[in-house]
Amino acid sequence: METPLSSWPKFAEYTGLSEYESKVYLALVELGITGARKLSMACDVPRTKVYNTLKKLIDVGLVVEVPGKTKSFIAVAPDASLKSNLLVVRKRAEEFESIVKSLAETYRKKQVLVEPQKADVWVIQGREKILKRMMELLSDSKKDVEILTDENGVTLFFKAGNKVLDKLKERGIKTTLSSPLDPNEQPLARELSYVCKVKKTDFELPILYLCVDHGRFILAKMIPNNPEMESDYDIGIFSEDASLLSIVSFLLKRGPSPSGYISNRKEKINDEKDSKGSYVSILQRGE
Repeated sequence: METPLSSWPKFAEYTGLSEYESKVYLALVELGITGARKLSMACDVPRTKVYNTLKKLIDVGLVVEVPGKTKSFIAVAPDASLKSNLLVVRKRAEEFESIVKSLAETYRKKQVLVEPQKADVWVIQGREKILKRMMELLSDSKKDVEILTDENGVTLFFKAGNKVLDKLKERGIKTTLSSPLDPNEQPLARELSYVCKVKKTDFELPILYLCVDHGRFILAKMIPNNPEMESDYDIGIFSEDASLLSIVSFLLKRGPSPSGYISNRKEKINDEKDSKGSYVSILQRGE
């Protein structure tokens, strides 16, 4: 168990006292009124050094001599005698924190000029894990949520997150869902329109894209036309990198929001199974 005396190295660092001075003061705090001999034995400071050390501590206001026939000493209450030291330490900590913030800001500015830059990206394999991570992001959202997907993606998202979407509405989170479904025609889109803003867009890629608070996102390639909640062949990426988010957003959307996406070319998805039974999506583009 740690005692006041065992903390003398840190105490010496914060107060600027010597080893002997720190040990003698801490021993007095622990022992109370004590004579030099007992004090020497308790703090392992040579008796020949104790009196000189006590005199220095008396001079700086940390120790007082107790009147009497036998010389004895007592430590001044730490919360009073060390108050100035505490203020100095706090000030130094605040100054150091300010320096660290300044250095961090300078570092970030310089990193913008460094090429190439490393971005942290996590790969998520499997539909169940992708949807679970998406629900976690939704639950952590603070301001707004953007979802962009195809018809199959809407079905999956509704199955996994209809209760979470209800809670987002209760919390006042602005949620926008963009997909090929028309809320005026499709019942599922109409039902979702009660808990979020549903927009019809010309988007048919087998992709499920979720962006939370314009900072974190998941982009997942889903096996098309498969409404099952489990699929080992789905794969997604998760990142909080602003540059990567900007690129992904630009590729998926035309304009600042998912609702601005309009296809400029014909896009046809041919889904074929490879020899192992997995799916391969081939995007054919034509003018």
